[in-house]
Amino acid sequence: MDDENSRIRRLCKPIRPLARIGPNHLLTSDPITTQKILGYTGRDVEGVENCIDTRIQEWIRIIDQHWVSAPGETKKYDIGRNMQFLTTDIICNLCFGRPLGFVEHQKDMHDFLKTLESRLPIVEQFSILTEFNTVLATLSSVPWVKSYLIPSANDHAGVGRILRISKEVINARFDKKTVFPNDILASFLRHGVGRDQAESEITVSLFAGSDTTATALRATLLNIITNPGVYSRLQKEIDTAFSCGQLSDAIRNEEARGLPYLQACIREGLRIFPPITALRERVTPPEGDVINGHQVPGGVNVGLNMRGVLLNEVFGPDPEIYRPERWLESSEERANEMKSVQELVFGHGSTRCLGINIAQMDLNKVIVQVSADIVFLQVLH
Repeated sequence: MDDENSRIRRLCKPIRPLARIGPNHLLTSDPITTQKILGYTGRDVEGVENCIDTRIQEWIRIIDQHWVSAPGETKKYDIGRNMQFLTTDIICNLCFGRPLGFVEHQKDMHDFLKTLESRLPIVEQFSILTEFNTVLATLSSVPWVKSYLIPSANDHAGVGRILRISKEVINARFDKKTVFPNDILASFLRHGVGRDQAESEITVSLFAGSDTTATALRATLLNIITNPGVYSRLQKEIDTAFSCGQLSDAIRNEEARGLPYLQACIREGLRIFPPITALRERVTPPEGDVINGHQVPGGVNVGLNMRGVLLNEVFGPDPEIYRPERWLESSEERANEMKSVQELVFGHGSTRCLGINIAQMDLNKVIVQVSADIVFLQVLH
C-alpha cells in the first residue's frame, strides 16, 4: 500500500530535485538547497552519560527478571515498544531529574505515548497548512473552546498529565532552599527561561526526545538483525573489542565511537529510515530566490523531502539498500560528502537538533548492549 512518504519521495528525483506540490508550495530533495533553506532565518547538562547508563541497566534488569524464556516456554517480548519506554524514561530523567516509570512498570505511563502517537499526524498537518494555526489561535481565545482544544494541567492523562508533572517540578525548582540536579530543566532556568515557557519547553523536549530516538533505534536495529551479513560483522566487531578490553561492561560513548562498523550501521540506519520526515517548510524572502536553477518568487513555501535528500546520488548506485559498507569503502573525500548530506537528518544551522548528542549516545549504547548481551540475542531470535 502506497504511503505519503513514498509518494513524496517519488516526486523529487536527482534529475528533478524541485517539485510543486500545491499552489504556493514547493518540495526539494537537493542537499545543498536543504542546507540553504534550513539556514533561513545542552552541552552544560551534567551527568548525561551516567544517567543513560542507569536507565539502560534498569532496562536490562527488567528483561532478565521477566522476559527470559525457560526451556519449553517462549516469552514474546515487544522490544520495539519497550525501546520507546527506555528512551522516554531517559529523556524524562534528563529533563526532570527522575524517570516516570515506563521501564519499571513496562507500560505507557499516563497514556503519554498513546497521546503522542495520536497527535503527531495532526501536528504534521498543522505544520503544512499553517492557516489552521491562525484559526486555532483565534478559537483558543474563547475559554470554553480552549478547554476542549488545548491540553490542561488538570487533565488526568496524556499531554495534560505531563504538563502537570512539569508544572510541579518547575514550581519546586523555584524553591531556592532546595538543591536540584543539573539537568535540562536546570539549564533552561539558568539561561533565563521563565516559568511558563519552561513548562512548554520541557513538554516539547519530552515529545521530541522520546519518539525520534526510539524510531531511530528501532529502524536501525531492524535493518541490522534482518541482514545476516551485517549482523554477523557487527557482532564480530563488538565481541573482538570486548575480548581485547576495549569496551567497558557499561559501554562508554567514546568507546562506541571507536567501532567503525557500528558507526557505519548507525549512519546507514538514520539514512535509510530518517526519524523525522516532516516537510519543515520555510518561506522564501520577499525578493524571491533561485532554487535549483528556477526563479522562485517571494512568499513561497519550500519544503524538504528528507527521504529524497538521503537517497542522493552521493551515496552511490544503490542508495535504497541498507549497506553500511558504503561508509567504509569510500574515499575520505566521498565519505565526508556523504556525512554532510546524511547529517541533514538532524537539521542544519540554527535549526540543528539540540538533542543530537543525547540521541547519538542512546544509539551507540543501546545497539552495542543489544548485540553484546546473550539475553537480547535470545529475545531477537
